Amino acid sequence: MPAAARASELRLRTAPAELARLYPWLETAARAHNLPRDLLYGMHVAVEEAVANVALHGFGPEQPGEIAVRLSASPDAAAVEVEDAGRPFDPTVATSLARRGPDAAPGGHGLTLIRHYCRDIRYERIGDRNHLTLRFPLPRS
Repeated sequence: MPAAARASELRLRTAPAELARLYPWLETAARAHNLPRDLLYGMHVAVEEAVANVALHGFGPEQPGEIAVRLSASPDAAAVEVEDAGRPFDPTVATSLARRGPDAAPGGHGLTLIRHYCRDIRYERIGDRNHLTLRFPLPRS
C-alpha cells in the first residue's frame, strides 16, 4: 500500500461482544474512503471471517488477545490488514476444514469464503505477529 494511503484502524479484543464492533466500523471506514457499495458485501464477509478465525483459533480459550484491523485505499484497490499476536497461521497455504454431507458439523467454511471474495491474500509473520492483508480491486472508472 502506498505510503500516502490514509488508513482507518480498529482495535478489538477477542471477546464476542467486541467482535460485534467490526461490521459497523468497516461500514463507516469504507464510506470515509469512498469505496463503492457493491464492493462492501464481499469485503464484509472476508474480513469478518478472517477476524473470527483469529478470535476463535489464534488464541487459547483462556488467553484473550487483541486484533488490529486497518482499512486503506489507493486508486486501484482497498486493502484490509488484520494483525494479531496469536498462533502463527498462514491462510494462503492452509486447506479448508469444511466437511460435506448430512453428518457434517457446521463451520469450517471461513477460508473458502475469504478466498471466494478476495483473490489477493497475503500473509507474513513478523516477529511474534501475524499480518494478513486482503486486497480488493476497485472498479476502473
